[in-house]
Amino acid sequence: MLLAQPNLPGVSRLYTLRLAAPDTALLTQEIGLLRRLWADWMVAPGLRADAVVVLPGRMMALLSIAPGLEVMPRWRGFRAAFAGQAAPHVAPLWAEEITIQPLDTPDARNRALAAIWDAPVRAGLARHPEDWPFSSLHRDLRRRGRAAPAVVSPRSAPALH
Repeated sequence: MLLAQPNLPGVSRLYTLRLAAPDTALLTQEIGLLRRLWADWMVAPGLRADAVVVLPGRMMALLSIAPGLEVMPRWRGFRAAFAGQAAPHVAPLWAEEITIQPLDTPDARNRALAAIWDAPVRAGLARHPEDWPFSSLHRDLRRRGRAAPAVVSPRSAPALH
């Protein structure tokens, strides 16, 4: 059973970003660029990506954020860089709103983690969470040297200990 990592001092939030044209597959088609830009913009001291999934037209990220670290300028830079390199003639590329869900309890974090892992299944893109290649679930499985978990759903999220 995989569990969400403990909170950093600070806050945890679930971010959901959508393309303006949600039926496009641009995010998965440009996954290499997306990963490089993630490393440029979203990897920083005090910012930890506990879970991320990239679907064709949206991405979800569970972030732990240290006190005082402002994340929205990073998201704006990330989105602008991706738009400028992946689709410079498409405006707007991203839906204007980034959905932000504060996660104040371990149960809320576990539900968010399960929702991220289960997103490709709910979207009809994979039969099991571990079948989807664009998920941090694979990173977590490698780190723990573990086999893939049973299908995770928000209704059966594991508890933190």
